[in-house]
Formats: sequence, C-alpha cells, structure tokens
Amino acid sequence: MVGGFATVLQYGIYVVFVHAVFNGGKAVVATLISYAISFVANFFLSSYFTFHTRPNAKKGLGFTLSHLINMGMQTGLVAIFKGIVGPTLALLPALVICIPVNYFLVRFAFTSKLFKSGSEKKAATKENNNLP
Repeated sequence: MVGGFATVLQYGIYVVFVHAVFNGGKAVVATLISYAISFVANFFLSSYFTFHTRPNAKKGLGFTLSHLINMGMQTGLVAIFKGIVGPTLALLPALVICIPVNYFLVRFAFTSKLFKSGSEKKAATKENNNLP
C-alpha cells in the first residue's frame, strides 16, 4: 500500500515536471526530482505503516542505500526507455523493473539486525532471553 502510494506520488510529480516545468523534456532530471520527493514520504510511511517501527538513523541509512541503488537503476532505465516510449511514459517500464528489486532491498534495511537501533537490539535480546 505504502509502496503503491509512493509510486503514484512519484509518477504524478514526474509528469508535472516533464510537462509543466521542462516542457516535454529532461525526463532524467524529472525522475531524480520526483524520486527525491517520494523518497522522503516513503521512508516515514514505510517506517510507521509497513514495518510498524519508529524511523531512526540506522534505518534511514539502510533505506537510503537501498534507494540509491534503485535510483541509479531507474535513472538509467528512464534514459533508455525515453527513446523507446517517449519521456511521458519512460518511467513506467522502469518502475516495473525496479519496484520488486527495491522492495527486497528496503525489507532488508528494515528487518536486518545491521540496521536496528540500540534500543531495538536490547528489546530483541530481552525478548529472546524470556523464551522457554
């Protein structure tokens, strides 16, 4: 649900920038701008609603790293697809490829011990010690 919202938000902003700001051009720049705006909303919504956790710096780092990989993939694919389907639609096939990859990267960032805060690690240790 959150990922779908972030995708619709990104595409809406992308279309506005491609047509209203850049007059049908600069699809790659529009991708970067729309991605950055959607990224911030996605981090907080994913923290609270998808993974039911509080955002923290470590999760933010993991989320950022996963999205840097995703942004690089999207930007490269938009550059390729704009010559095939035009700048307005170029983001759509890129999203079809990138969304599944990004989901697994973000899931790792939110569930891996590597990105847990100190208090989350203590709570998990305490919980494991109380098991029969």
